[in-house]
Amino acid sequence: MLLRADAFERERHVGQTRRGSETPYWLHPVRVAMGLMRWGVTDRDVLAAALLHDVVEDTITTPEEIRGAFGARTEDLVVWLTAPDARVAGDAVRDYYRRLLEQGPPDAHLLKIADRSDNLRSIQALVMRTGDRHRRWAGTYLHRTQWQVLPLAAEAPSPARVALVTAMADLAPLVEPRGFTEP
Repeated sequence: MLLRADAFERERHVGQTRRGSETPYWLHPVRVAMGLMRWGVTDRDVLAAALLHDVVEDTITTPEEIRGAFGARTEDLVVWLTAPDARVAGDAVRDYYRRLLEQGPPDAHLLKIADRSDNLRSIQALVMRTGDRHRRWAGTYLHRTQWQVLPLAAEAPSPARVALVTAMADLAPLVEPRGFTEP
């Protein structure tokens, strides 16, 4: 199942790259799944959802395609990880994160933490490589992480909390003069 999920996401993300780099996009979902495995996750539905977590958000893939190929639980987790587009959604983004915190299953919280931790690490490398070019955007992303994802970590396993807070703390000095301290 995981090999099929990896092949599916690679095909769907073909031609996409990470922001500000030539890194193929498909590496991000693989890193998210690997991070979960480092945290001790072995559930194949959760790991498949990690590999597929951006295909509905960033490609023409539908949730129904995920259900048909990988089952209802994987589809449900992918849907939980599919955030509205902040550029057009306005308050829908706040509503999404509130609903995720209050109603989302713990596995969706863990997936979102793994996703955001990897994003923060990628952004850290981007800022180190490009300097001021992406610094302001990275600072905004870090600030959003504080209210969007950090609350999800309160009940998460320790390795997930540590990964998220460490990634935030490592990025903070590059984008904010005062840095970041956990609330």
